[in-house]
Amino acid sequence: MKNKIFFYGAVVAAVTLFLTPAAHATNGMKLIGVGPVQRAMGGASVGLPLDSAATITNPAGISRVGSRVDFGVTYFNPDVKYKANSTTGQVTNNDATISSDASAFVIPAFGMVLPSKTKFTFGIGAYGVSGMGVDYKSNLYNNVTYSKYGFLKFAPAMAYSWSDQLSVGIAPNINYAAMDFEAGATTQKAHHGGTAYGLGFTLGALYKATELLSFGLAYESKQNFPDFKFNTSAGTDRFEFNQPQSIAGGIGVRPNDRLRMAFDMAWINWSQTNGKDQPVYTENNSSASAWNMNWDDQFVYKAGVEFDLNSKLTLRGGYNYGKNPLDPVQAFEAIAFPAIAEHHITAGFGLNITEQFGLNVGLMYAPEVSFDVANSAQAINSATTSMSQYAVDVGIAYKF
Repeated sequence: MKNKIFFYGAVVAAVTLFLTPAAHATNGMKLIGVGPVQRAMGGASVGLPLDSAATITNPAGISRVGSRVDFGVTYFNPDVKYKANSTTGQVTNNDATISSDASAFVIPAFGMVLPSKTKFTFGIGAYGVSGMGVDYKSNLYNNVTYSKYGFLKFAPAMAYSWSDQLSVGIAPNINYAAMDFEAGATTQKAHHGGTAYGLGFTLGALYKATELLSFGLAYESKQNFPDFKFNTSAGTDRFEFNQPQSIAGGIGVRPNDRLRMAFDMAWINWSQTNGKDQPVYTENNSSASAWNMNWDDQFVYKAGVEFDLNSKLTLRGGYNYGKNPLDPVQAFEAIAFPAIAEHHITAGFGLNITEQFGLNVGLMYAPEVSFDVANSAQAINSATTSMSQYAVDVGIAYKF
């Protein structure tokens, strides 16, 4: 039975890895959490692991969730728009509201924790973790503005139970990312079909201080990718685009057998990969314009609560906040990559269909936020980019 579970899990993980999601940013480019349980909890999970998504966020946590398989999908639908004004004729329709035609996205989620009779616990996770994109009709620079980026993480995880209280874990990160963009002046060449595999790692620790309190700490390294290669009509371009390191700490609180609360704080080092004059072309045969996203580092705050209404039904809710890291002076970049969502309200439930099978549903809503930008050097005298988001997560859990 165990061999069959492992085989089917590996097949699902492989399929999940090669799917290429694109999603709009939540905390910068990062989704607020992975899988329906984490997302219903506002992404809080580092100090209170609840399912096999801990393989991604805090691998030490897999020692505390039991043997299980979790599979889910997220339907993610952002509403993104902008309006811009140029006194030099670089906007076709000044101050007209232009909405993105990008369709909703489906993001996969798969995790598994294997049974173990030793102090070691092994698991595997394959999740869409980051993305962004817009599809605007011709207007800015009298051209279309199109961008698409999706990032999947495959994480074989191992945890060691140092004692009944302390667990430590590690998860090598095997990453896949895909990128396309077509933006800027009409002389700029379209860049399509850029893909790359990258590497990194995640370290974690989980300490159960008392039956009431647990503490977690996780470090995700910089995720390094080889250059994305684009065969343009003017020659080959190569583009360096990595993902930044981050540190997260969390507290889990269990006042009684039915109530659980989680609180996380994370620091994302966006300036490491999306800072001044980044990302960069390492080869530029098409004479593409340089990028300068100039993002700030970001602090993210997450809180979630889970309550067992009865033996069958568990209710969840959460909140997530991170001030957007964008630079208001980099007007074009903010329109092409509008990672401006800040407040996220989440809810969900878990339904125990049998002792082994369960259904998890999560909902996320990010109310509309607007971001004013301007840069005369980019021929954008004023502009406003706006975004709201909602998502529905559905997942199945099997405990064995």
